[in-house]
Amino acid sequence: MKIDFAMLTAKDLLKIQLLTYIRDQDGEFSLTDFATMADVSYSRAYHVLLNLRSDLLVRDQQTVLTKDLLTTRVTMDEYRHWLYRQSVPYLAMRATLTGEYRQASDFCAAHEISLSTFNRRMRPMKHELAQYNLQLVASPLSLAGNETLIQLLYFMLFTTTLTPLTELPAIPPELAALHQGLCQTYTQSGLYQDAASLQQRRDLMITLALLRLSQGHRYPALRLPLAHLTDLRELAGQFQTCLGDTPQQALTELATLDYLLTSSPYFVRALQPKAMARLYRGLRHRNGRYQLAPGVTELADFARGDDWFANWLFSLCQFMLLFRVDPLLRPEITALYQPTPSSSAAALIMAKNMGLLYPQQVGKMDLRMVQKYLSKYTNGLTLTSAKVEILVTYDMIGVTTDIFNRLLSGIVHLSLLTDQTTIDPQHRDNYIVVYGVDPRAAAFAQREQIEAFHWVKELPYGENLDRLIRKLRHHEMSLFALDFNNHSHPEAED
Repeated sequence: MKIDFAMLTAKDLLKIQLLTYIRDQDGEFSLTDFATMADVSYSRAYHVLLNLRSDLLVRDQQTVLTKDLLTTRVTMDEYRHWLYRQSVPYLAMRATLTGEYRQASDFCAAHEISLSTFNRRMRPMKHELAQYNLQLVASPLSLAGNETLIQLLYFMLFTTTLTPLTELPAIPPELAALHQGLCQTYTQSGLYQDAASLQQRRDLMITLALLRLSQGHRYPALRLPLAHLTDLRELAGQFQTCLGDTPQQALTELATLDYLLTSSPYFVRALQPKAMARLYRGLRHRNGRYQLAPGVTELADFARGDDWFANWLFSLCQFMLLFRVDPLLRPEITALYQPTPSSSAAALIMAKNMGLLYPQQVGKMDLRMVQKYLSKYTNGLTLTSAKVEILVTYDMIGVTTDIFNRLLSGIVHLSLLTDQTTIDPQHRDNYIVVYGVDPRAAAFAQREQIEAFHWVKELPYGENLDRLIRKLRHHEMSLFALDFNNHSHPEAED
């Protein structure tokens, strides 16, 4: 999903590209070299610099930006988030969450733009919404469609734009006890390989669910039964007390929320291996013939829960069967990696075995849809012994959606870059360091003489990373989706 590109203009993207370039040069740079790299004229590059300087001065009046030097206290993340907050699509999407405007024209009047400008700026966002079968309604300004997908869209939007919880509306006081109960249940459950960023994402998902709930929005009943890793009985009682729900209404709401917070593609990567193994045992109890992908050796340890990619593929299959939508539509990756016979065959095996879990409930159309999309995600299952290990720094944890949108392809090999990381000198070329704004990561890469590049959100689409992907594929290597598990915490017991 290219939700960030739907919110920022081409001018904004150039300013981000320039600031990234300057950061790469440690503040001392050549504007001529930037113009060459960005394939723009020097005159345009200079105007981009002037606009960037004006923006940075708003955030830090001590900023100095000349044609070859930058000093500022504004971080890349702060600047990106500030740009999003000025964006019409971002403001409009946030307004649909709060329900503060009865008409789109009221929004336009409040932000001093014309209705034609609003429609023009929202056109890319409407295209992204259509991929989720969602619609932007003008009166009142709101989103319409499947409530689960609406909340996931908000989740990705606010994650992508680095929006802190403090900038979202406050949870109504009458739901404070429910909020506390949810947070305690999903923090103390022992399900997760926990990390600070996971806590933030989990809090965001819970907050969005309660904000929508307070406005009367409810999840539709799940299409298929799921195995749950959480005891929902106490929470169901709190739902009944706080909302006046019937037991059935409470369980209907909680079944979806529990799935989103544990077994969806957005959170399953953080589950403890023991939790995944427990889920697998539950599925086998339902249908003893179920296997994720028999015969696909790369996914053989799904039953143990150790194979992150196998777990993620399982949740992706289930997500598509539940909502009949691919939650991570990425046309740019599809263009780079066309399905291969081996990936299509592996995807078909997985799709058929998912059908075993829901006999007479999953039809041929469902299986064809799952197989169609899975062949995109399983491309790369036929690998040589040449693997690429991606090392990602701790400050990258929590930056997920866009990295998934660019890097997911094939089988993942990733380690969190820590002080204890060691490089196999005989396979030095198989390592890549991905970093955000952590100078220690760049220093590590330089010291170890291994390739490094910036966090993908600081790269314009079509630039260095795509060329890197093509280069790796040419050498029969595969990039993995990034695994943001924090292995510094001991595994929780069942």
